[in-house]
Amino acid sequence: MDIRATTALRVTAIVFGVLIALRFLWIAHAIFFVTFFGVLIGLALSRAADLLEEHRVRRAIGAPATLIACLALVTAIGTTIAPSITGQAGEIVRDLPKAMQSIERRLVHDEQGQLGVLIARELRGMTHMLFPVISSVLGAIGGAIIILFIAMYIAVEPDIYRTGILHLVPHRERRRAEEVLDTLRDTLRQWLVARLLAMIAIGLITGLGLTAMRVKGAAALGILAGVLEIIPFFGPIASAIPAVTIALTDSPQKALAVLLLYTVIQQLEGHLITPLILERRLDVPPVLTIVSVAAMGIVFGVLGMLVAEPILAATLVVTKMLYVQDVVHDDVTVGKEHET
Repeated sequence: MDIRATTALRVTAIVFGVLIALRFLWIAHAIFFVTFFGVLIGLALSRAADLLEEHRVRRAIGAPATLIACLALVTAIGTTIAPSITGQAGEIVRDLPKAMQSIERRLVHDEQGQLGVLIARELRGMTHMLFPVISSVLGAIGGAIIILFIAMYIAVEPDIYRTGILHLVPHRERRRAEEVLDTLRDTLRQWLVARLLAMIAIGLITGLGLTAMRVKGAAALGILAGVLEIIPFFGPIASAIPAVTIALTDSPQKALAVLLLYTVIQQLEGHLITPLILERRLDVPPVLTIVSVAAMGIVFGVLGMLVAEPILAATLVVTKMLYVQDVVHDDVTVGKEHET
């Protein structure tokens, strides 16, 4: 077999391999995304285990202890606020369809009646898309259990998976591969911490603002805003829909005030919270984030939107280090090099 035939066979095998991998990802994308979240949490948990190991606490003890402490803290907070949040969430789910019907009746009598009906139907459709995701308790619990187990195993023995990946790399490139893996690890840790801080900040600000306006279900809507903050750009828009709708049942003036509140919060996020928390940790252009979140949402749904930003951040790290730096030889900052 000559060189051309060998090259053609190799290219064909690579193409078929990529197609098979993409097909597998399409079929089992939910498992892939759950695993990815497990890796994210595992990397954060591994950092805590590293710190405890410096104080002579074995990883097999430090990682589970950290996870149990976090779960206990979340459970304690949830137990404290659960009764009021559950009641408010029930009121929102019960009153939201009535609110949409009321809005539709109001809009149908205005000068642009047909347009009003169309707007109301679109809002109602977005509401139906939003709340089944939030209320899918069994699926969320099952996914959370898998994520926690994956995170635990990664935190207890991270070197097994790191060494396994490095075994796939030729020895002459192994040192560079270690640098890439270290930068990926730090980048994903930083993204997770930054997003959690942003979620807490947005949730608190939104909840307090809605409480001051005496909007029904203010605490539940604040938690919803904090949770959806994990989806850049589109999550905040989705969280504003039920809040504005509920406020509109009281008066158009209150709905306008709530809309203004969410606008101010998003401006605050875009110009203060995100630059302080996220942009100092990650170098991800906003346009790429919007496009990736939208594309992943269209192809894979809500799960795709959840993992779009960290996957984009990881992809940019690999592209900059292995192509821009090593092939093009341009001087670009990556990971910790970007921090000043």
